[in-house]
Amino acid sequence: MDFTLHPAFPTFVVCAALLVLKMIGVGHIVGITRIRREAVLNPEDVDAFRTSKPAGSEEHPDIARGLRAHRNDLESTLPFLAIGLPYLLTNPSASLASGLFIVFTLFRWAFSLFYLKGLQPWRSLSFMVGELCVLFMLAQMLWWGFTH
Repeated sequence: MDFTLHPAFPTFVVCAALLVLKMIGVGHIVGITRIRREAVLNPEDVDAFRTSKPAGSEEHPDIARGLRAHRNDLESTLPFLAIGLPYLLTNPSASLASGLFIVFTLFRWAFSLFYLKGLQPWRSLSFMVGELCVLFMLAQMLWWGFTH
């Protein structure tokens, strides 16, 4: 069996790297917001970050928003990363696969920005475009699986 990389594989690699970088970035934004708001939850962090506020159990709304954006990344980006390689193994059109990868990546970046800024309906629209990319890939994978 001759193993050659799918022509869209480099696009997937770049998109995967950009998506993971964004996920890490959103996590850091949450941490920076927590420090700025002096909203630490762990008692040891009160002294470590020299905050006068005691650790509490309720999140500041800005921190909660960031955490929700980060959780949404986990719920949407991880499935994309998990199906990207198997999708390429079904030998889709290189331009279609690259297009889906790029569109998903651009709209996930936009989604995070819109989520952190509280911009509707843009947040929901960007989410839906990304999800449609993933659903399209899944449908193609299922079709391929049933026909081969």
